[in-house]
Amino acid sequence: MIQQAPDPFFIVGCGRSGTTLLRTLLNGHPQVGVPQESLFIVDYLKSVSGAGLSVLKALIVREPELGEWGIDPEVGDLKGCDTVADVIDRLHQIYLALHGKSRWGQKTPRFVRSIDLLLEYFPGARFVHLVRDPRAVVSSLIASDVHRSNAYFGARRWLRDVGLGMASERTHSGRVLRVRYEDLVADPELILRPISRYLGFDYDPSMIRDAAGAAREYSRFYEAIHANLSQSPTDRFVNQWKERLTRTQIEVVEGICGSLMVELGYEPSLIPPPPMPDRTAGMALDRAWGLLRQAAQYLRFRRRYLFYAVYRKWRLGLLRDFILDVSY
Repeated sequence: MIQQAPDPFFIVGCGRSGTTLLRTLLNGHPQVGVPQESLFIVDYLKSVSGAGLSVLKALIVREPELGEWGIDPEVGDLKGCDTVADVIDRLHQIYLALHGKSRWGQKTPRFVRSIDLLLEYFPGARFVHLVRDPRAVVSSLIASDVHRSNAYFGARRWLRDVGLGMASERTHSGRVLRVRYEDLVADPELILRPISRYLGFDYDPSMIRDAAGAAREYSRFYEAIHANLSQSPTDRFVNQWKERLTRTQIEVVEGICGSLMVELGYEPSLIPPPPMPDRTAGMALDRAWGLLRQAAQYLRFRRRYLFYAVYRKWRLGLLRDFILDVSY
């Protein structure tokens, strides 16, 4: 019998900041279950369509991402759920029951943009805000088949998401814990112990011991960007951006992110940080090409997910906001 789970937690931050690594480590705990990325959750919480709960239940059980969780729920499994938050909690309880665990978390980096909304529906929730050097983040976003970004849009995404995370740290004191990726990979146990205390469970060595090999959970769509999960946590990628980024790309990132990166302890390599180069038109064209390549990747490996995401946003009245936000 599925029982009410304790308050959830959310791993958030700018994409490519190590949130998948942290999810893998925490998911290795014998009590903790963190399913794969679940962007659909926030859409249902902020639906403006006016659709009744029965309609939302019928939509949510068909979400392709639930198959990636390893579950196949039916509307009948949501009996007794009186709110959308109840529905989301129930789906996670089904996931927990499948794995014999008792505490659910979520790892969806973009939820850093929706912390207020999530706390409205899950008032006891806690958040781990993972931050990483913006140059490393941008380098990873550029190289990723899934993101296909560039220095300008990657830096703007980092500035937006990290800025929102830090604002939430101030607004919701004690509810948002900031963790640096560089510290996590340098000494995972040292960082996982206080994270575990903060989230309300005891540290367990299995979180690190069983981390290697977690890439097997992910589909071919994620094959390249999560390939490093097959290794134990390591800090050898921390400064890889120095080899991958050109001077021009570094100028763009440091020009956009300079003051905030310094506040977070990331020293600029160009002193003083340069002004933002006036290359926005070319960057926009490059990003448009990147979005087309992203779409091709989705059509190749996650076609059902792509079509259902667009359908969901249309049904929930969120398609316009999706189109405006897609560049990030």
